[in-house]
Amino acid sequence: MDRSGSCAIVIIIIDDICYVANVGDSRALMSTENGEKIVVLSNDHKPTDDVEMKRIQENGGRIYQNSSVIPHPNPTFKGQQQVIYGPHRVFPGRLSVSRTFGDIEAKLAKLEGNPKVVIAEPDITAFKITDKCKYDFIIIGCDGIFDKMDNKETVHLVWQNVLEKQKEHQKKNGDDAYLDIH
Repeated sequence: MDRSGSCAIVIIIIDDICYVANVGDSRALMSTENGEKIVVLSNDHKPTDDVEMKRIQENGGRIYQNSSVIPHPNPTFKGQQQVIYGPHRVFPGRLSVSRTFGDIEAKLAKLEGNPKVVIAEPDITAFKITDKCKYDFIIIGCDGIFDKMDNKETVHLVWQNVLEKQKEHQKKNGDDAYLDIH
């Protein structure tokens, strides 16, 4: 029996409505007005989120954080110790996210899980696409990106790449050539 799990974020556009469904710590961001505004389209399902924490605790789960004490790496502090903290986790399951697909050890009672603590129910949001707003692009990414970069850095990095590709396209196809990113 496979005991692994996963997170997911899905975006679907039907007519003029954009739907965003999220389970876990993946994230969707939208750049608008040539990168001047960033719209967060999803919520990370982390155990430290107030809504998630309340739901977990009300359903019999708990949140914990491991720590380790190690010798301080700086020779100036020889003989002193340093505390290293791990991510906040959900019990049962020992996961650093509060919503996932799979992860049956966190969910099945026969494996000492609780089906009401770590859940697979997505948050679903929607917005109407209008001509009034200058939409640029949507970024979807996992925690591997957003644990290292904040929203602004992420959108800025994409814009840097778009502008670099635009320059390459203009150089190859003439100064007036325009690369449509939409």
